[in-house]
Amino acid sequence: MGQPLVTIVTPAYNSAGFIAETIASALAQTHGDFELIVVDDGSTDDTIDVVHRTAAGDPRVIVMSSPHGGPAAARNVALEAARGRYLALLDSDDVWMPSYLEEQIRLLEQTPDCAIVTANAINRGGVLDGRPIWPQTSGVRVMTMRDVILEQNAVCIMAVFRRCVLDRIGLFDRAFTGNEDYEFWMRAANAGFGIVQNRRPLGCYRRRAGSVSDDEIRMLRGIIAVVEATARRSGAIDHEQPAVARQLGTLREALVVAQLRQSLSRRDGPAAALGLQALSELRGSTLLALAARVLKTCPDLFVRAYGLRQSLRTT
Repeated sequence: MGQPLVTIVTPAYNSAGFIAETIASALAQTHGDFELIVVDDGSTDDTIDVVHRTAAGDPRVIVMSSPHGGPAAARNVALEAARGRYLALLDSDDVWMPSYLEEQIRLLEQTPDCAIVTANAINRGGVLDGRPIWPQTSGVRVMTMRDVILEQNAVCIMAVFRRCVLDRIGLFDRAFTGNEDYEFWMRAANAGFGIVQNRRPLGCYRRRAGSVSDDEIRMLRGIIAVVEATARRSGAIDHEQPAVARQLGTLREALVVAQLRQSLSRRDGPAAALGLQALSELRGSTLLALAARVLKTCPDLFVRAYGLRQSLRTT
């Protein structure tokens, strides 16, 4: 094979139940000048066997293996071996529509100032099943550094980017697990690379119970860590510190609310009291501070009342 125009990067960990559909969607692309590098991230199921069966000897599919290190580490293995001028991310449980690559590459070539083009996708599974990630489903949107700070889902993992992005900012940061893609896009935007949203849904994004993206508290902590880390860098973010402060305030409050909700659902009165006190301080609310004192005094009564309220909501 000659040098492909595009390298598709697919990290896979225990993905035997999903990856056949993922690979089939890549092989069905109307733009066929690509290599697909699947990196098995130390799976304990038959992911590799499924990949080989689905590829059916297609020379464009390259299978690699690495010790289990998470999606950032697996993507990095593929990126270090990638030969394409363009790099495309496709997770092992997502699927592309047949025209995905063709449309994304066309948009990149028509927009020389753009280095990253991301696509809308339809949620598959979870409470958002059947709905697009972004409500607007037509047209394109040029993103700013501020947009990427304030909208953590502004860049979908279904993205294609120029090799120059990788050359300048480096690989995915393995220190971030579950939010490594957001950290990568933030780093790229901070370095001055243009990002464009293609609002037309061009794939399906799977949401699975128990995944990192399904753990609200872990996800919020990860997003906060990304924003804080990027804010310590120099670059485009130097001019967006007010947006950083505003977003961190919003995220920290959302984290406290999520932790409070979890404490109440677990009937953990003391932890809920601490959460309510923290929320009262963030919001400067005397009413919440009073509720926190009541909760400290009568935790069982307060928690039972919350449980009754939740049960009434589900009847």
